[in-house]
Amino acid sequence: MGEVLGIGVTHYPPFMSGKPESYAGILKGIMRSPNVPDEMKDPANWPSGMQDEWNNEIERAEEHQSQHREAFLKVRAAIDEFKPDAVFVFGDDQYENFKETIIPPFNIFCAPEFPSKPFRSEQNLWGIDPEEIVNYKGASSLAKEVANELVERHFPVPYSYTPSTLHWDRGLSHAFINGLTYLDWDHDNEWTYPTIPVAVNCYGKVVISNRGGSANIQDTRTDEEKDVLIDFPGPQGPTPKSCFELGDHLRKILEEMPGRYVIMASSGWSHAFLTTKHHWLWPDRDFDRARFEELKAGEQFKWENLNNEEIDDAGDAEFKNWICLAGSMKDRTPEIVDYMETWIFNSQKCFAIFRP
Repeated sequence: MGEVLGIGVTHYPPFMSGKPESYAGILKGIMRSPNVPDEMKDPANWPSGMQDEWNNEIERAEEHQSQHREAFLKVRAAIDEFKPDAVFVFGDDQYENFKETIIPPFNIFCAPEFPSKPFRSEQNLWGIDPEEIVNYKGASSLAKEVANELVERHFPVPYSYTPSTLHWDRGLSHAFINGLTYLDWDHDNEWTYPTIPVAVNCYGKVVISNRGGSANIQDTRTDEEKDVLIDFPGPQGPTPKSCFELGDHLRKILEEMPGRYVIMASSGWSHAFLTTKHHWLWPDRDFDRARFEELKAGEQFKWENLNNEEIDDAGDAEFKNWICLAGSMKDRTPEIVDYMETWIFNSQKCFAIFRP
C-alpha cells in the first residue's frame, strides 16, 4: 500500500521580485483602472484594517515575506522527511498554456521533464539570470498509469505527453514553477523530486475574457466593440464537487500502488482582483476565514458542497486547487503551518501539512 502526504502552499508571484515595495503592486495597478469608482481609489474610504496595512505597507510587506519564507522552509522539511517517490501538484493555469485552442477542466502532464524559466526578471529574489532554464523532472510512466486508472474509475482526465504542449515561453504555468521555486527559498536545497503537475481550470468562465488575471478591469471598450466569442464569460470550470472527487480518486489510486507520494495544492485563496463586490481592491476575508476554520477542525470535507457561484462571488477561483487537495485529505486533520490574512497583498495564503 502506498503512503500519501498532503501539502498546501501558495505561489504568490510578487515574491519573485524580492522587493517589498512591489508586493502591493497588483492593488496599485487596479487603483489606476477607470472601472474602479473614484471614491474607492481614496484609502480614506477603505475598511480600517486595509487603511492600517496601506499606511504601513513596507513593514507589513517585509513581515509577509518573512512569514512565507518560514512556512515554505517548514513545509519543505516535512516533504524531505517523508522522502517521496513522486509529487503531484494541483495548480491553475492563468491563460499561460491553455488558451483559445483548448481549456480542459483538468490536465495531467505526462512529460519526462519540464524545462521552465521561473526567474521572471533580473530583479528576482536570488539575482539569477531570468533566462536560466530549470529542468523539473517528471514521472511519465506514473502519470500515465494514474490517467489510465482515472478512466477505469469513470473519471477521465485529459493528459499531455511532451513539453511542446507548453505554449507559455516560461514553461510550466507560474502556479507550478513559483511554488517549486519557493520550496527552495534559500536556494540551497534543489528540488529534485519527480513531479507531476495537474492543471485545474480554476478561472473557468473568465479565463479567456480576463486573460487569466485582471485584464477585464482595465478594459474600457463598449459592448459593441467587444468580441462575443472571447470577451464575455465562457463555460464554467469544474465544480468544487468535481475537484473534490478528483482528489479523492488520486489518493485512492496512489494508496493501491507501492511507494510514497505527495499530493500538493499550490495557490492562494480569495484574490482581490477577482472580488467584484469589493471593486477588485481587497479579497473576501470572511469567506476565507470560514473555510480556514473548517480546515483547522478537519472539516474540509464540507468543501465538496460548495458551488461555483459561491466561489465566484468570493473571488476564490484558485481555492479549487485546495478543494482537490481536500478531496485527497478528506479524513485528516491538518497541521496548520501558517495562515496569512491581508487586505493589500491580493490574497489570503495558507500552509498546511496532512501527515499519514
